[in-house]
Amino acid sequence: MPDNNKLLHPFQIDLEAFNSLFKIYYPKLCAYACLFVDEEAAEDIVQEVFVYIWENKDGIAIQLSVKAYLFKAIYTRCLNYINRQNMLSINHRHIENELRDFQMSFYDPEKNEIIRGLYMRELGNEIDRAISSLPPKCREVFILSYIKDMQNIEISKLQDISVSTVEKHINHALKVLRQLLRDKLIVYLLSLFI
Repeated sequence: MPDNNKLLHPFQIDLEAFNSLFKIYYPKLCAYACLFVDEEAAEDIVQEVFVYIWENKDGIAIQLSVKAYLFKAIYTRCLNYINRQNMLSINHRHIENELRDFQMSFYDPEKNEIIRGLYMRELGNEIDRAISSLPPKCREVFILSYIKDMQNIEISKLQDISVSTVEKHINHALKVLRQLLRDKLIVYLLSLFI
């Protein structure tokens, strides 16, 4: 004789039996669903299962017991809910990463003319301030050599100093400027090669 629990039978139910089923299983199914999802989602899932049962009561065929069917339905819907949430989370992180990449790209001086102009102007101001901080004679020699592109011998004649003094002023200026502009120049040079 076959086991009645394993027979496939239609889930035919009237409103009174449905209400009774709901009262008996709703709290148990909510508690079970809370093992997988938060309380609000658990209640929504259990309610969806009961709505599905009522709307499809004539077409549902149960292989085991009603209890087994309900718990399996809750388990399946919880897994589906978790998978949907994971996909939404992955999509959300993907969108966040794209926005962050766009923002980083927007502020990249190599890709944004305005940012590059601001950066170059700021770098120019830093260089001007650093040059202004040099001692007067050293500053004059440096400007003649690096800005006006004069040869050391020409600077020596113009300033009435020896070529070795010109070289000392230039070396001192470069040493001071390297120290003052070290971080700014590294960033600038890196931006040229990246």
